This record gives sequence, C-alpha cells and structure tokens, in this order.
Amino acid sequence: LAAVAAGGIAMLLVGWRLRESRRGYALILQGGAVGILYLDLFAAAKLYHLIPMGLAFTLMTALVALSGVLAILQDAQGLAAFGAAGGFLAPVLTSTGGGSHVMLFSYYALLNLGILGIAWFKSWRPLNLIGFAFTFAIGTVWGSNYYQPAHFATTEPFLIFFFLLYVAVSILFAHRQPPNLKGFVDGSLVFGLPAIAFALQSALIRQYEYGTSLSALSMSAFYIGLATWLWRSRIDGMRMLTESF
Repeated sequence: LAAVAAGGIAMLLVGWRLRESRRGYALILQGGAVGILYLDLFAAAKLYHLIPMGLAFTLMTALVALSGVLAILQDAQGLAAFGAAGGFLAPVLTSTGGGSHVMLFSYYALLNLGILGIAWFKSWRPLNLIGFAFTFAIGTVWGSNYYQPAHFATTEPFLIFFFLLYVAVSILFAHRQPPNLKGFVDGSLVFGLPAIAFALQSALIRQYEYGTSLSALSMSAFYIGLATWLWRSRIDGMRMLTESF
C-alpha cells in the first residue's frame, strides 16, 4: 500500500509538471492520482486496519482541499467535481457506524461552503449538482434510518443552511454565466431544491401540529421575497431566474 501511495503521489507530481505542455494528459494523471490515493487510504483504514479511521478521514479531507486548489489553478472543472465527490464519500467510506450526525453535517457544511466559494467565480454546473445530490441524498438516507424527534434541534438548522446555500448557488450560477448563456438557469437546483427540501422538512416536523402548513407558508414567503428583491435589483440576465422563483 505504501508503494501504491508513492505511485499516486508521483502521478500527481508528473501531472502538475505537464499541466502546460500536455493539459489533457496532465489532468487525467492528476485525477487518476487522486482516485488512487482515495482508494489507498480506504484500503489502509477499512480493509487492512493499518491506520486509524480518524487519520484516514483527515487525509481524505486534505485530498479534497488539494483537488479544489488544483482545479481552480488549472480551471479544471472535472478535477473539482472528482475531488468533491471523493470528499462527500469520505465520511461514508470511513464510517464505523457510531458517528455523530452533527459532525457529519458540519463537515458537509464546510464542503458546501467550498462549492459556494467556487460558484462565486465559476459557473461549474456539475460541481454544483454533485454537492447538491450528495448532500441531500446522504441526508435523506441518514434521516430515514436514524432520525428521531429528539434530533430536531440539531438537524433543522443544517437543513435550513443547506437550503439557503443552494439557493445562493443557483443565483450565482445564473449570474456567472458567460455572455452567450446569460439568462439560463439550472432547473435541477431551482426546481429540485425546494421540492426535496420541503419533503425533508415535512418529515422533520410531522410530529408538530400545523408544522407542514407553517413550513409551506414560510417557504412561499421566502421565495416571494427573494423574487421581489431580484426583480427590484434589475441584475443583468436574472429575469428568467426571478420568474422561476
């Protein structure tokens, strides 16, 4: 496993050195290297128990950060998406079954803040969708298997946070589109986000009388307010998004 890790690091270094002369090949090398290192850490921790799960998780998180930096420096959307997918899978791969949902969602919050930061500069739709899909899919799986009413106070804030974050991502995506695509919106986020967020919210507050009704009213008021603000702001290329909201 040490030799495999060394090979992965060597591939990463070679890929970085070739980034200008042979860009496509260099990115393949870097992506392959990141994948090899992920699998190597997984095998070392989960299959052979050579390193603690906590250390493996920390190193996987470092790989996520490294992938993001390399992607931004090289304007490599695919590398960012690959690194993000690995980041979301890291706690799943290293899970021992006894982790805290607060720690899990806090970690996902940090990953998603990274995606939001990239969305400020880049309109990388695949990266946005990977973050959205992993966050809400894993959240849904956790909720269906482990959620209890006693978890409401430590779960609801994360649902609200992720909802607001991906509303912001959808706005940034529309705003950062190149001139020839100005006015286009990401329908998967714009329409998929409220649907899945409201479904999860309904599951969280089903024990409260009128909880679903009040949640629907709050979400409607939020979108009306957001659409009104966007309309009055008259930001270039945002009309379709405003009408969608």
